[in-house]
Amino acid sequence: MPGNSQQKKIWLIVGISLCVGSLHFITGEKYSGPFPLFVNGYMIDILLPLSLYFLLCLPNLDKSILKSWFAKALPVFSVGLTVEILQYLGIPIFGQTYDPIDFYMYAIGIILAALLDKQFFPHIFSFWNNHDEEIR
Repeated sequence: MPGNSQQKKIWLIVGISLCVGSLHFITGEKYSGPFPLFVNGYMIDILLPLSLYFLLCLPNLDKSILKSWFAKALPVFSVGLTVEILQYLGIPIFGQTYDPIDFYMYAIGIILAALLDKQFFPHIFSFWNNHDEEIR
């Protein structure tokens, strides 16, 4: 039943987004658990683009021009790029500190999301239809 498959996909994407959002609150500025430098400096820079990529995988959007992984990756990376450049220019948006390593973290998050979307989820979840182009 297609409607049921779409619902499952929506719930999975919402779950991923809620987990990422929750981690942002759990790992606030005063986080002192394992790997505090990585968690405080870079983890959200990986997970937020991953979450944004999956929001573009929602069933109604997935039928549009956003069908290919690259078409999803480009706007997500563009948002990160814009935010980081604005921080460099002294305009605090979604943070205040410019860090050129953040560009790599955004790319890692997007690549991880694309791999999950195109290579892993179709094999793990029967409802994750993989009819568009593969990562080559």
